[in-house]
Amino acid sequence: MKGDYIKINRSLLDWDWYGDINTCRLFVHMLLKANWKDGNFRGEEIKRGSFVSSLSKLSDETNLSVREVRTAINHLEKTGEVTINRHSKYSVFTVNNYCAYQQSDTQADKQVTGNRQSSDSQATTIEERKKERKKEYKDTNVSIHRPGDIRQIMEAWNELERYGIKPVCKLNRGSQRLQNLTARIREYGETEVLRAIENVKRSDFLQGKTDGRWQITFDWFVKPNNFPKVLEGQYEESRSPQKAAVRNNNNFERRRYDMDSLEAQLVGKS
Repeated sequence: MKGDYIKINRSLLDWDWYGDINTCRLFVHMLLKANWKDGNFRGEEIKRGSFVSSLSKLSDETNLSVREVRTAINHLEKTGEVTINRHSKYSVFTVNNYCAYQQSDTQADKQVTGNRQSSDSQATTIEERKKERKKEYKDTNVSIHRPGDIRQIMEAWNELERYGIKPVCKLNRGSQRLQNLTARIREYGETEVLRAIENVKRSDFLQGKTDGRWQITFDWFVKPNNFPKVLEGQYEESRSPQKAAVRNNNNFERRRYDMDSLEAQLVGKS
């Protein structure tokens, strides 16, 4: 029955967001949700390749958090896969070039001969790109389902080396380190993990520059109880426990000095 299935080209394997499980999942869901023929909603024409939804509804349908849906949509908008016409209570999502993804059987038959001639060269290009990606991740021993997120996060963390923080040399498959990192990405999204790393740059305590000399490590950073504190900025200079203690001590000394001065003045007056 027409409209009961979608077609997915193998070139999706070489797509920029294929390694980002949330973005890829949402995009495939959008292909499934998109109208296969023109329709209407509340007097508005909804073209083929478009559909009506919302962030919360997409979250429920894909079992992703609203934050993860929002991040994935930002990815898809940034690279031109989708456009969104936002209304107060709903949005119209459009899969750009939908017809290229879901061409009719007649169109597909006409293109088979031409595509077959170029498929060999395309396959060669795809394989070459795969080899390049494998080489890119060789230094970190990463062979996992989120290479895009992992690469950016590792690069951001290793930039902290100029703050004296030990870089990450490898992420082994099945390691607790990798499990914790992927769990944080699922819970908060890549953008929030990167923001938490930025917060480390604003904390002398995390950098080991305070009296205690303790210093943050990547393994400590990705643990479920520690990560949200870094993300919320609880260790930044104005909020760190050490700075607060110093301020309190300074205030106490100043108040004691003021009391001594007041006592001297009172004695002098008597």
